[in-house]
Amino acid sequence: MKQSPNHSPFFRIEPIEEANQTEICYMRLTNHAISTFFFAYFMEGEALIEIDSKKFLLGAGQLILVPENQRIYIHHLTNCVGFNGSFTIDFLKDASYPVLRAPNPIVQSFWFDDGVFIGSLMKRMLVAYDDKDKDFLKSGIDMILGQLRPNSKIAVVPEKFLQLVFDRNQTPLTVSEYASILNVTANYLNKTVKNHTHRTAIDWIEIARLNLAKQLLKDSSIPIVDVAARAGLADQSYFSRFFKKKTGMSPSQFRNEQQ
Repeated sequence: MKQSPNHSPFFRIEPIEEANQTEICYMRLTNHAISTFFFAYFMEGEALIEIDSKKFLLGAGQLILVPENQRIYIHHLTNCVGFNGSFTIDFLKDASYPVLRAPNPIVQSFWFDDGVFIGSLMKRMLVAYDDKDKDFLKSGIDMILGQLRPNSKIAVVPEKFLQLVFDRNQTPLTVSEYASILNVTANYLNKTVKNHTHRTAIDWIEIARLNLAKQLLKDSSIPIVDVAARAGLADQSYFSRFFKKKTGMSPSQFRNEQQ
């Protein structure tokens, strides 16, 4: 893997503190015009992010490593606590780890003592970052990379379901319709999604509807009745009740606040 001669070795780490996000947004990895790897470790909460058109659901005890130059979209964050950061390949003591050559993001779970260790290490790295202790930072990221494996497994049906639900170009459907697309029963879809994500299929559909509705309401040229239809709720009065229940505001109040 080549090192770029056009910049100084780069590393950063930041805390994630009770982060919540209910609207789709693009996350810039760094303000520097350089190629960086991105990482995040979650000690609490839940995050649904999209990287290179694939969705990843992350929770407590999970770490994600994202290859260079991949765009990250945040679809959903709930009570997230942890750490995120980025680094260049030439910051590392050892650039030979297989995970650095993986074409896709690496997601790995750390349970019990291992999870506590990773969280403690990240906290110490945050202090070292403030103190500009590059030697400790190099050792810390080296230790983390040594724990990761390039062939993590993802549950197929829940992963495909989330891909479909959060497709920004499609109107959210019903549980039965998604089950039909995935060639499973609605009962099986509900059960497997709940088992792997700790939310029901309808929970995720409602999150997707709300995200899409918020995005559309920001465009004042789109009538609210059309926003309702494109969010998958053709009955405008039902859509208004749904939106107010989730946000505490009517669709028109939300739109006015965005102007």
